[in-house]
Amino acid sequence: MSATTIAPPRSAVLRAAGLRHRTTLVTLLAVMAAIALALLLHGWYVHDGLERSGAASCDPASEACLQKFKQFLHQYGGAGLQSLDLVLYVLGGAFGAFVGGPLLAREFEHGTVRFVWTQGVGRTRWTAGSLALAGGVVAVVAGLFGLLLRWWSSPLKLADGQFSEDLFAQTWPVMIGRVVLPFGVAALVGAVLRRTVVAVGTGLAVSVLLPYVAASFRFHYLQPLEEPVHSMRAMALDGRWLGEVWYSDPAGNRISVDEFYRHGDFGQLQALLRDGGYTAHQVYQPADRFWPFQFIEFGWMTALGLAACAAAVWWVRRRAA
Repeated sequence: MSATTIAPPRSAVLRAAGLRHRTTLVTLLAVMAAIALALLLHGWYVHDGLERSGAASCDPASEACLQKFKQFLHQYGGAGLQSLDLVLYVLGGAFGAFVGGPLLAREFEHGTVRFVWTQGVGRTRWTAGSLALAGGVVAVVAGLFGLLLRWWSSPLKLADGQFSEDLFAQTWPVMIGRVVLPFGVAALVGAVLRRTVVAVGTGLAVSVLLPYVAASFRFHYLQPLEEPVHSMRAMALDGRWLGEVWYSDPAGNRISVDEFYRHGDFGQLQALLRDGGYTAHQVYQPADRFWPFQFIEFGWMTALGLAACAAAVWWVRRRAA
């Protein structure tokens, strides 16, 4: 080997990364394609059932429409399907961990990094190239999977609105963030600890906890609005995300929910709101904030994932040996 080694072009680094990790990437694509086909076929069945039930085109404010939707859920949304929806909600970003975990850790475990570093690639380009290629693939797959998953689950969440936790988490911008963050964390752990199983396990833990962590403060991405109302009936038919309802008496004093409900049954409470001077105050996020909320969540998740990838590159460059 000559004393002067010419660094290969960037495209060559990406091609080499693709060849090294093609088994993992092809396996990922095959698994996701199989899941996508199953969801596509079942989704057609569920959407057709929604149309047949009449719940897709009726007035959602009417009692008759509510009964049609309940009948549809009873026929098409059994316990097994609800369990599957929960699994997809919790583990929606898990495949980022399965790709990111072995990406660097396996190279260290097998000792192949030393061979790569002597071919003129260098630690930084090797690590960055691997992360860029694999991360780009999982982000594209996540976006497509999010489009399909939202379409598949939307009939089951018709009455819950766009802001329902699982439907929100399954929409494509957030789905990309939910994949990129576990991918980056798993890759970083793999670079530091050099153990594939530990890296994948850490990424899986992040993918499971992430939707619950995000849901805990999602309502406060933007300042919520408040609106006084004078009805006990459902007031979120415009697609708003209702966060809190509190009450005030005729003098304008805030009273607790328990205090208000001590005044009687539904009819009596409705009369108090309509004619008795009492007011219900809704604290909510309007429906038109759905997409801004999507991109806010996508932004911070993706930023953290990219930061983890950058930390992995730094670690390999400065600390790995």
